[in-house]
Amino acid sequence: MQFHPWELAAGLGIFLFGMMTLEQALHALGTHSFRRLLRTYTNTPIRGVLMGVISTACLQSSSMIGLIVLAFVGAGILKMSNALGIIFGANLGTTFTGWIVATIGFKFNLTEYALPLLALGTLGIVFIHTEHRRHPQAKLLLGFGLLLMGLELMKTSMGFLSELVSPDVFRDYPLLLFLLGGLIFTAIIQSSSATMMIVLSAIHADVLPLTTAAAIVIGANLGTTSTVLIGGLKGFAAKRRVALSHFIFNLVTSVVAFALLVPMLHLITNTLSIQDPMYALVLFHSIINLVGIALFLPFVSPFSRWLQNRFTNGDSSGCQYITKVPSSVLDAAEEALHKEVCRLFYKVIILNLRVMKIRPEELLKDYKALAVYQQASLQKPSYDELYSEIKHIEQEILHYANKVLQEKSEKGETENISRLLHAARNLVYSAKSLKDVRQNFVELRQQSDDEELIETIHHDTRMIYRHLLNLLEKTDAVLVAEKREHINSEIALSHDQLHLLIVHYVGNDDIGVPLSSLLNINRVMLVSNQILASAVGDLIPAD
Repeated sequence: MQFHPWELAAGLGIFLFGMMTLEQALHALGTHSFRRLLRTYTNTPIRGVLMGVISTACLQSSSMIGLIVLAFVGAGILKMSNALGIIFGANLGTTFTGWIVATIGFKFNLTEYALPLLALGTLGIVFIHTEHRRHPQAKLLLGFGLLLMGLELMKTSMGFLSELVSPDVFRDYPLLLFLLGGLIFTAIIQSSSATMMIVLSAIHADVLPLTTAAAIVIGANLGTTSTVLIGGLKGFAAKRRVALSHFIFNLVTSVVAFALLVPMLHLITNTLSIQDPMYALVLFHSIINLVGIALFLPFVSPFSRWLQNRFTNGDSSGCQYITKVPSSVLDAAEEALHKEVCRLFYKVIILNLRVMKIRPEELLKDYKALAVYQQASLQKPSYDELYSEIKHIEQEILHYANKVLQEKSEKGETENISRLLHAARNLVYSAKSLKDVRQNFVELRQQSDDEELIETIHHDTRMIYRHLLNLLEKTDAVLVAEKREHINSEIALSHDQLHLLIVHYVGNDDIGVPLSSLLNINRVMLVSNQILASAVGDLIPAD
């Protein structure tokens, strides 16, 4: 038998694909419960650490945990200090995979277990509809099967490699070189777990000495932050803080671990008498993360404050007006609140246009919304980031408005503030309505060969949005009253005409999109436009 590099590469690829499949399945099955637990049980940094460990060990995805934490921090549900605890704990939770593999992964023929999982998983995915509640479970089985198959291939290939390579070869090279190798390799494949599995396979095959393997693991521990760090550089302030905290934690942990590499391995192999190199390696991996937690946890609060001062949202993210005016200055506060809700209106318009794939530049060029769009575009945010930002702004508006209402209630001047609150809620509901049919729009663009239907939607949307923007920026009360009635009629007429067009196309020539999807789009557009018009009415001063 001889070593086949393609067998190792195939094993790595199958393992990575299995990790991705498993993450998708666990995301569908487990995030709701995790979100509920996160709200309830992370009121201190220590609890955050425990939640990070448990959730990452169960869900097997520190990146997914990080994204959920990011969303909760952005919405103000989770304090930054408690979020840091979860991030630190997630690092320790990732070592759970190594313990499982070291314990059972090399003691059995994994193919015997992989094949039934692959059979059940693939058949389930083929025959179970994607919307069925059992589909994620089938995907889960497939993910596990792929992990085991990939690991078995890597284990087998490393066994053949051991006949060609002696561990003594690696002792002649500096450990820093292997650390850099682990860092670069992990940054490329974007999985420290995969790097760990390759290293464990090499140790099991007696290809790598323990010290060399430990140096590679340290590099992998730092390399796993690359995606988060790069992604965070273009994100909003909360995202950049989370990315920076993750990088600093892993950097400090890696530096300390490398400096103490030899004493720590001596402690494990001699003092603790752990002679199995695989167990020694996974214990080393766990210890370095425990050391990192012990170093950072006492300083979570000042570290959190330091992060808060490193980044600010600026004008393109978060609130722009209400953060600059104390709620106790009532007249100024009301004006700031009005401007903030108007700005929220512009952001919702921009987001809705994005759902329908309408370029905003030409539509918004004559309105104040263009400046808001240009500011937001500098960071090239994703759709989900924009929607999360809108939700965050809504929360800040509600919090600020309630404080203003408490001040104004003594004077009985609460009507305008209540109208602004009502407008803000309607605006977010408009965005959510279109968000819920986003997939229907995707189907319409991908499956329909008819351009007239799509162009009709685009034309009517542009017309209605121009009317709404004109209405918001007009000050003539008489003209406003006339335009308001005209817009409501245009919205109703657009819905009726599009309904007739949909029925005509489906009745005469199938255009490739289910009738229910088309009707759902039309209904949601009607509701979204109506509540947008209502919000604009609330934003226009009564006098």
